[in-house]
Formats: sequence, structure tokens, C-alpha cells
Amino acid sequence: MFDLRTARKRKGLTQEKAALSLGVTQAYLSMLENNRRPVPANQLSRVVEVYGLSYAALPLRGQESWHQLQNRTIASQLAALGYPGFSYMNTNRPQWNPAELLVAALTKNELESRVIEGLTWLVYAFTNMNWDWVTREAKANDVTNRLGFVVTLARNLAERKANCSVAETMRTVEKRLRPSTLVREETLCHDQMTQAERKWLEERRSLEARQWHVLSDLTPEHLQHVT
Repeated sequence: MFDLRTARKRKGLTQEKAALSLGVTQAYLSMLENNRRPVPANQLSRVVEVYGLSYAALPLRGQESWHQLQNRTIASQLAALGYPGFSYMNTNRPQWNPAELLVAALTKNELESRVIEGLTWLVYAFTNMNWDWVTREAKANDVTNRLGFVVTLARNLAERKANCSVAETMRTVEKRLRPSTLVREETLCHDQMTQAERKWLEERRSLEARQWHVLSDLTPEHLQHVT
């Protein structure tokens, strides 16, 4: 999963110092670095921090675990990953890979608006996530339109902030998603909205939402916590 030895040396840590930071023996850490023992699940986030890895390196949990993610859990994980909008939450270290958290959240029928705003931050903040996996899983789970719209919001925001690197990554992802755009109209995780609400959004949604066939009034102006 991780090349721990290379990551540790890149961080400038001796094996002794890394073991001390992790609260394990040097002998045990040596076994981890030589892949003779798997990194315990309860140590994964700590290993990521000590070794200076991105949380995008966290292992995937698998689709059978996605049912665990509800509004509060997603919000808690966003807070743990650094989302300012939920900074008030008392959280532990991140337990979910940002890429899997994003796709799993987008498969939900109902999410709070503030959680959806947090997903745009997730895309903006973790441009190093595994986009091959994200686009493949989005297609497999029929959430290409939702993902495309969120990515477009992140790209628009990056352009406004003159963040060329993020904007270019988002444009690349958009280009990959466009051919798989679904024709049907869908909500942005608000499937219980009334017909009147759907009609209102059909007429007043942004051009970007219309292009992705998404019924949403979310715009970059709403994303005050995305920096």
C-alpha cells in the first residue's frame, strides 16, 4: 500500500524517530516497512501524518462500506480532512480516502446542502486524488453528472482565484467525464424535492448545471469555505 521506507527517508526521519512518533517498536516498524506486517487500520491515519503522506494515500474501504456514510459522518470526515466549514466539529483523524469519500457521498439520495458544498472543497483541496479511480467509479455508479458538476464548480472557483494548477486539473477531469454525461435530469443528492422545486430549478439553474443535466442552484458564490 505505502512505500514507507521511501516516504520516511523523504521526510528526513530515522526509523527510530518514526517508531517513537508512531508509538511502536523499531523492530515492529521494520516489519511494516518490509511488508512483513500490514499497517493496522487504527494506525493508518497516524502513519500518513508521521510520514508526510497525503490523505489521498489512505486505502479504499470498498463499496460494501459506503452505507456507513450519512450526513454527519461525511461532515465529520470533511472536518478531519481540513474543511473549514465544519471546523467546529470534534473529530479524530481522517478514516476515509478523499476519493472514495467523494464518490460514495455523491451516490446518496439525500445530503444536506452544506455537505454538498464541502464536497466541492474536497475536489478543490485534493487534486492529487486518484482521478482514474474516481471517474471509473462515478461511471459505474451513475453519478457522472453529479461529479462533473462539482468538478466544474471547483474549476470555476479556481479560475476566479487564479489557481492555475487546480483549474487545469479540473479541466482535464471534465474532459474525461463529458462523453459519459447521462441524458436524464437528476438532482444533486436531493431526490426528495417536489415537482414544483424541480420545475423552478429547471428554469433558473446555472448554465453549468444545465450542461451536466443537474437540478441545482449551487454556484461558486455559495462556496465561502473553499479556499
